[in-house]
This record gives sequence, structure tokens and C-alpha cells, in this order.
Amino acid sequence: MAKVDNKVVIHFRDGRILKGYTYDFSPNREVFHITQAQNGKEMIEVSTSLLKALFFVKSFEGDKDHPGPDNFPMESFKKSPGTKVKVTFLDEEVMYGSTHGYSPHRKGFFISPANKNLNNDRIFVIRESTAVVETWRWQMPQEPTPDTDAAPLGVATSRSLSIH
Repeated sequence: MAKVDNKVVIHFRDGRILKGYTYDFSPNREVFHITQAQNGKEMIEVSTSLLKALFFVKSFEGDKDHPGPDNFPMESFKKSPGTKVKVTFLDEEVMYGSTHGYSPHRKGFFISPANKNLNNDRIFVIRESTAVVETWRWQMPQEPTPDTDAAPLGVATSRSLSIH
């Protein structure tokens, strides 16, 4: 069986970033290995318990001038399959996407980014690195008004808080 060449950018909870290739990542395993992009020789074992998220990327260069997290074509996002999700990380980074496998009881979940023009193909989010995960169908959640904390009519939504 041929190896799958996954380009990844690892974001650790402590702010470190590591770029490289992984051939054995699985959401169900506690560790995986990465070959660093810089030298391509050294194999490093990575524990998922130290991660914020694992980004599967198109290139290692990325786009430092990419649009903000809520700047994406809404119509194509509405039509994308899966449950829509807004992830707010403990470090206050916000990410929008869609998922087929979110459960607040799992270690993590994959999301496809709302903006398909970004460098990320998919992201594995570590649940313990999130402050809030909001899911909905049909349209984006609206900010609660001072009078209510309810979702807009016609929107199925749920909120999950990570408690540490």
C-alpha cells in the first residue's frame, strides 16, 4: 500500500507551530509521526494531547493576508454538505466550517473550512482546545441580543462548552 503524502501544519496549545508530512495520523490514536518540512529526514512523534489543531494544507507557504474567519461566500457555504460549525478556540481564534462528525464527547473532529479559497483542505480540531463550539443548519448563527440568547427562527443550533 502506498503512503499518503499529507502536508500538515501543527498548531500546539502553547503557540508552537510545526510544518511537515504525516503518514500515520488517525483521530483515534494518541500519537502520530511527522517528518519536518525543513529537512525531510527527522521523524518526530507528536502527542495529540498537546495540540490545538492539525491543519491539512495545500502548501506550507500559506497566505498571511488571507481574509478574516467570517469572510467567505455564504451561498456556497450554505450548500456545502454537513453540519455548519463555528469554533472558538481557547486562544480566541475563530474558525467557520462544516463537519460530518462533531460530538462533544469525542477527542476531536474534522472540519472543512467555510472559505474554500484558503490554504486549508481540512482541519482536525482538538476539542479540549476549544472554548465554544456552535453548530447549526441552514444559516449562520446571529449574535444574541440583550433581550434573548435564543437562535434566530428556522435555525437548529447547539452549543458545547469545553470544561477543563
